[in-house]
Amino acid sequence: MKKLLLPLWPILLFISCKKQISNENVQQEIAGATANRTSPKINVCHFDAATNKWKTISINLTAWPDHQAHGDARLDDQDRDGYVPNNACGYGTQGDCNDNNAAINPGATEICGNNIDENCNGMSDDVCSLSIGDSYQGGKIAYILQPGDPGYVANETHGVIAAPSDQSVFALWGCEGTEISGADGTALGTGNQNTIDIMAGCAEAGIAARICGDLVLNGYSDWYLPSKDELNKLYINRAAIGGFSSDYYWSSSEGGNANAWAQSFGDGNQGLGFKNNNADITISVRAVRAF
Repeated sequence: MKKLLLPLWPILLFISCKKQISNENVQQEIAGATANRTSPKINVCHFDAATNKWKTISINLTAWPDHQAHGDARLDDQDRDGYVPNNACGYGTQGDCNDNNAAINPGATEICGNNIDENCNGMSDDVCSLSIGDSYQGGKIAYILQPGDPGYVANETHGVIAAPSDQSVFALWGCEGTEISGADGTALGTGNQNTIDIMAGCAEAGIAARICGDLVLNGYSDWYLPSKDELNKLYINRAAIGGFSSDYYWSSSEGGNANAWAQSFGDGNQGLGFKNNNADITISVRAVRAF
């Protein structure tokens, strides 16, 4: 009777591997190799403790997880984009920060607004030049934070995005006679928390804050009713943003238990309006989100 001889897989012992950039997931490759009783060879940049030098070696694919755990770099250009990860062996055209995605490499074009570092220079969206009125992340850029603004971070671009059109042309602020705890922020960056506090403290349906807070638009669900100062930025840049009427618009900034701040988009006047709009004037709603 013939005996079935199973191949004896080599046991590779590793000592003193130094750190290299590598974040590949090879579980599917290894599963396929195991199922087929094959072990493809791949090149890796490996630290040789005996010589205290990095060198290129060929290993079985199934041994890669051990090498990866010790900081070796895989050199077989998994996504076939012509680039390999940075490595101390000087192997290949280096700089690939994601060797599992052919659209990400040092020669790729940066795509604005997706928070991905396509060109592997360590910065996401670094070549994106944004301007007031640009279509961006679900709406139109209404304001870009400047030095001295709350939330400004040097060398980063953040600001306020306005929905491309109004969410309501005649909404109530709501809960007149009730002072909403925490909804009195007026500065840039306070509108979101105002909106959260209003929705928590006022159960009335269809109010301005709830219209914005429940809004899902163009793939985004983090919209809110702008604060007094955020709303003023929308007024200043209304022509570039577009779609505004000359009526009043609600802010999320409460003035007291009976009123809240609103602003005319005809002449820019900011004033306190009754929460339940007892004057029966048109007060519209435009949602915003931060970026």
